[in-house]
Amino acid sequence: MESTRKSIGYTFATQYLELSIQFLGVLILARLLSPADTGVYSVAAFLMLLLHAFRDFGVVNFIIQETELTREKIQSAFGVAIILALLVAAIMLLSCNAVARFYNNIALRDIMQIMALSFAISPFGSLLIGIYRREMQFKTIFFIKIFSAICHVLIATTLAYRGHGAASLAWANFAGILSFGLAANLFRPKGLPFLPRFTHIRTILSFGGMSSFGNAANTIGTNSPDLIIAKQIDMMSVGYFSRGNGLVQLFARLIASALTPVALPYFSKIKRNGDDLKKPYLLAINYLTVLAWPFFAVMALLAYPIVRFLYGLQWDASVPVVELLCVAGAISSMSIFSGHVMIANGQIKQATVTQLLSQPVKVVAVLIASVYGLTGISLAIIAGEFVSFIIVNRYLKITIGVTMTDLALSFKHSAVVTLFSSAGPLLVNLFWNLKPDESLGPLLVGGLSSLLGWLIGITIIKHPFYYQLQDFFSSLPFPISAPCTGKKSAVQFFKSGCKYVLYQSGLMGFYHRLRNKKSLTVAMFHRVLPTDSAGKHSGADPVWSMSTQNFRQCLKFFKKHYHVVSMRDLNDLLIHKKPLPSRSLLITFDDGWSDTAQHAQPLLEEFNMSSVVFITGSVIDQAAPFWQEAVFSLLSSEPDGIATLDNFLVLTGIESKLEITGAADIVSIRKIIRQLENQDTQKLYWLSRLIHEHSNAPPAMLTLDQLKKLAVTHSIGSHGYTHQPLTHCADPAFEVIKARENLSTCLGGSEINLMSFPHGAYNDTVIAACRSADYQFLFSSDMVLNRASDHQLNQIVLGRIAITEQDITDERARFYPFLLAFWLFPRPLGVIQASGGCNEK
Repeated sequence: MESTRKSIGYTFATQYLELSIQFLGVLILARLLSPADTGVYSVAAFLMLLLHAFRDFGVVNFIIQETELTREKIQSAFGVAIILALLVAAIMLLSCNAVARFYNNIALRDIMQIMALSFAISPFGSLLIGIYRREMQFKTIFFIKIFSAICHVLIATTLAYRGHGAASLAWANFAGILSFGLAANLFRPKGLPFLPRFTHIRTILSFGGMSSFGNAANTIGTNSPDLIIAKQIDMMSVGYFSRGNGLVQLFARLIASALTPVALPYFSKIKRNGDDLKKPYLLAINYLTVLAWPFFAVMALLAYPIVRFLYGLQWDASVPVVELLCVAGAISSMSIFSGHVMIANGQIKQATVTQLLSQPVKVVAVLIASVYGLTGISLAIIAGEFVSFIIVNRYLKITIGVTMTDLALSFKHSAVVTLFSSAGPLLVNLFWNLKPDESLGPLLVGGLSSLLGWLIGITIIKHPFYYQLQDFFSSLPFPISAPCTGKKSAVQFFKSGCKYVLYQSGLMGFYHRLRNKKSLTVAMFHRVLPTDSAGKHSGADPVWSMSTQNFRQCLKFFKKHYHVVSMRDLNDLLIHKKPLPSRSLLITFDDGWSDTAQHAQPLLEEFNMSSVVFITGSVIDQAAPFWQEAVFSLLSSEPDGIATLDNFLVLTGIESKLEITGAADIVSIRKIIRQLENQDTQKLYWLSRLIHEHSNAPPAMLTLDQLKKLAVTHSIGSHGYTHQPLTHCADPAFEVIKARENLSTCLGGSEINLMSFPHGAYNDTVIAACRSADYQFLFSSDMVLNRASDHQLNQIVLGRIAITEQDITDERARFYPFLLAFWLFPRPLGVIQASGGCNEK
């Protein structure tokens, strides 16, 4: 499935870029060539397309669908392609004078001679494209087609500007085919034979015979109006019809042509795997018509401003043609994959018969209606497409079992989406009083309203395309959880997009380098844990936990945008007045979790970075986590966690009636934790132990050995003794002294002079107690940057910025650098006063 999506992605990229290049050429040529010039070339192009069906003779499709494609078969296919191409080129050369006389236009002769030359060189690229399509190498095809399209447009516009008229299009076609062949051979697989053979010529001709007759019939049915109009009316009318039809065919070139190269390989692969083709076919048609029907409906309603804007005043006669042919396009889109699915099912004869039966109906209808002008011909095409749809679906029922009922059920969603998409353009068509020189305004209003209506439609009915769009938006380089169908989502999308652009363009980084040059950023982390298959952190509270993968991304970000410093650097500033480097950043961890040693520190050492680990003095060698984390782990990991917690509360003597029963979500868990906050501290400690022993989890807090290893390369600081908010302690002095003494003893008498306030709570009393206990550096949880040039860092409280996963990732926990940039760079630069407040400057 993934390879199919990539293939579709490349074919869409190829088609859209190729179409953009060609469409730019069309806009220029519409102003350089007259309708008569366009009409002359359209007649010649029809003859070329008709002969192309026999020149190809199904060789490319033979290569794609052949189960065992041997070296000899490839050589034989090449031999057949060369012979047929030369034969078709000769037919075009010999018939050019007769065609010119029939239409009484000498320019046709010259154009057909150039096209004959194009036929002669075409096999050298077309065969290779068949091989690339078989192997689904659509990335290679992308480069080949784009190079060819550029060459085609450059030659066409240059020659048209120099006044070569319709011949400029013929020479551009030759240049496109030549460049196509050259580019295809640049990517030629190693070992692919160059010389042709004719060993399997009968097999190839047998396959290609039916395929070519079907393609020829389809070409005649599709392009016969140009020939009939040229004979029955005039070349100028051919130009008007061709331009209008070309506009309607934009869907085929925008969407269908990007999908059809994948359709046959896709259906063939399903068939080779022995699976039924009915369900995939209906799904494919469902996807296609939800795009095709709104497209044609909107184009029909906005035909006038579209033609005026794109082609100018001289093409107004094409507007009625566009309006009617959109109906025909909507009908034909319902069976666009029918031939591919029948060929993949091994029923090429049936696929050909459908064309041989339906296309003559179209030709006869157009011929009869030609006396009624372009309007009559357009109506005849609608009738012909409807008859063709009936015929095709009769054979679909025979071949893969698709009934009209199946199709109707598949189309109902597309019909609803089309109604939503058409509402805005319909209002524009009915109530916008168009002026002769006005086209852009109604086109923008109608187009944007149709897009909004389409998004609303697929969202309301939950069309399969809706879920594809969700996947698409989730893959964007900036986070958004759903398609922008609502005001909130649209605002989120816009904000994320703007931030992404500011970061990627380097403007945000430039702002950071200037504004934060002399600042010290202190980053605060808590837990760093690997994630399980569901993306969870082993029952840990996600607010205070970060995956090892995202922590690694943070370190990469720090390395790119900061100079990571250690406490040694801060001491050098304090004692030796040695300035910190520009854009300094200090990394800190709180609490004393064992995963700090297990998972965070190895990553820091990999990046050659140091950190400060603030440890709660009483947790060394403690297996159980803090009670809040224990409760969260129990309730988030066990379906009957509420009942288990109730039992443990009874055992520990905690009187608390939990307000929630059954399974608990994160919001409910936090509510329960708040209910327990005022309970006795010692009882909550025993609750944590009971829960930990019940879970059989490994030790949660640092062991003594882990602490000693950390202290070798990282600075150790105090985080209180019991992890209570120091502002709630009856004697904060005892709490901070006890914490310092316990850590110092564990580390063999090492000095502990760093303190971060548990829960970020402090006041004047707490600060005074810390100073009396000889703590030099005090760290808060105030989200501010610090002045790196301040030599009196030991006289102030340093602010820290907590970095949590929810602030730097999307809903799938995917890290985005621009989110971290906007989380850190714009923080206020402040000095925290001794009173416990932050004075921003």
